Amino acid sequence: MNRERKIWLIIAGSVLALFVVYYLVMSVSAVNRTVNEFDNEYFASLEQKEDDTINLCAIPGYIDMIRDKAYLSSQVKMAESDSIGLLINVRDSVIQLLIKGLPVRTVEIDDYDVSPFFHRANQEAIYSLLSTPLNITGMQATFLKDPVSVKIAPKDTSEVVVSEKPDTTDFEAVFFTLDTDRNIRFFFEQQEDTVGTDRRARFFFDLKDRTRMASATMKSVVRLKTPPYVPYIKIWIPKAEAKIIYRAIPREGMIVLTQ
Repeated sequence: MNRERKIWLIIAGSVLALFVVYYLVMSVSAVNRTVNEFDNEYFASLEQKEDDTINLCAIPGYIDMIRDKAYLSSQVKMAESDSIGLLINVRDSVIQLLIKGLPVRTVEIDDYDVSPFFHRANQEAIYSLLSTPLNITGMQATFLKDPVSVKIAPKDTSEVVVSEKPDTTDFEAVFFTLDTDRNIRFFFEQQEDTVGTDRRARFFFDLKDRTRMASATMKSVVRLKTPPYVPYIKIWIPKAEAKIIYRAIPREGMIVLTQ
């Protein structure tokens, strides 16, 4: 390998390394920017008094009080709707399907992961956001939301048993996301990971989402802008329950969240 080629490889490697570092720095700064913008927007909406210097969040029990208030307020507003609503209580690891405020199905959360946004942002601003239900704006899943089953009626009773076939939909991998109008994304994943098809489905579903986010980040980085950041909550629950929840909630349904 001649000297000139070595020099070009060193230059190319250095440029690539600098770009990777810059990409990582911009990705991390996206979280801080989102938090700052969120907090500033909340405080700008308040009527501040010149002599108001008390940090209410530092008062013992204040955060618990506004959390409970926001939680109840959001449930009351969702109960005014006639459609099925989704309640996600991260603190108590519980998910419920509600109709008119009454639970019709309760599922325990096996595990969860919460975006750092929810810990860094001002808690008063967070619970002001969660005092009303989140509206679902988009859904993506590894299985059909409204499955179509075509059956041919038997000619007589002797064909009834023969025509019955086992339901194979239980073998579908269950992973889905819910986007909301408050720029919060929910990831639901099946807790089970027993067969290769489930593992492959998880890999490609996660890869698709990461590719989409990486594409948006890359466009911003190339333009020397801070990339977008979407706060998220990832939830792991049993496969059968996850499928029921996804098919039960309306496409433009509401979500009550407390964490």
